[in-house]
Amino acid sequence: MFNLSELYYPITANPAGGGEYLPGRLLEPYIRCFWGTVPLPGEQQEGQSVEIAEGHNGAVISESESENESESTFRKRTETIIPDSCMDIIWEWDERTGEADGIFCGINDTPFEAGQARQPAGRQRFAIRFHFWAVHLFADEQLQDVLNVHVPVEQYFRSFRRELGDKLRGTQTMSERIAMAELFLLRRLENAGRSSDGMMNAVHRMLKSRGVVSAGELELSSGFSSRQLERLFRQHIGLPPKKVADLVRFQNVWLDLYRTPLHRGGLQDIVFAYGYSHQSHFINNFRKFAGRTPLDALSYARN
Repeated sequence: MFNLSELYYPITANPAGGGEYLPGRLLEPYIRCFWGTVPLPGEQQEGQSVEIAEGHNGAVISESESENESESTFRKRTETIIPDSCMDIIWEWDERTGEADGIFCGINDTPFEAGQARQPAGRQRFAIRFHFWAVHLFADEQLQDVLNVHVPVEQYFRSFRRELGDKLRGTQTMSERIAMAELFLLRRLENAGRSSDGMMNAVHRMLKSRGVVSAGELELSSGFSSRQLERLFRQHIGLPPKKVADLVRFQNVWLDLYRTPLHRGGLQDIVFAYGYSHQSHFINNFRKFAGRTPLDALSYARN
């Protein structure tokens, strides 16, 4: 597969939060990153608990309990989850009891605030974040019903527990877990069916245009009619092409905003570059996905 990740780099609402580990070269076209929790020896005392904020795209914040905390600290204990266009497998296990389970988080198209859950010491988490165009190559089921879903991982990856999940218990480092996960993914890739060339050509056109693409341009690049292309996108990605293009455009806008110092007239430059009809159209569209205005989103990410 052509390495589409070279054209597209989706980020979270708090990109500086860290905790992401990039895949090896062979999996770069398919996997956005790995993430998870690896407590250092002696970091948590027996019986001490931590607060975990978690969400669809893997946002995790861990804080030791404290009787006195500022309002800003409390605010950072929750996490805004924005549509990153990715899908995740999140596996958790208890090192002491051996209990383990996992969820598959499908592609989402709305922002939300992650809840908090008390998690005891010894509870571990490891996750795989897939690019939206690649999940179908690893899954056992079609993906037409994955929009905004959180379901048991076995619903889409039947052998995950046996082939990887149960083997993660007892690992001590993120490097160990990533090595095991990459072996699992490469084996599944060997047995994967072939993607539709036409659909992948449409995805390539979409990413290269940074989400600013018409239905006619997608038809031309794919060789399919709009109806055929919508069927393929829903089957393999879970969304129609227009919605996927909207997410791709949003993520490119957000990346530009985050990486580039905002200057006078900068928002108007984005309006022009990304095909919005006017500035209020851009701000309303951005708020739909980010849950905030562009300036408020930048403030959240940098504080």
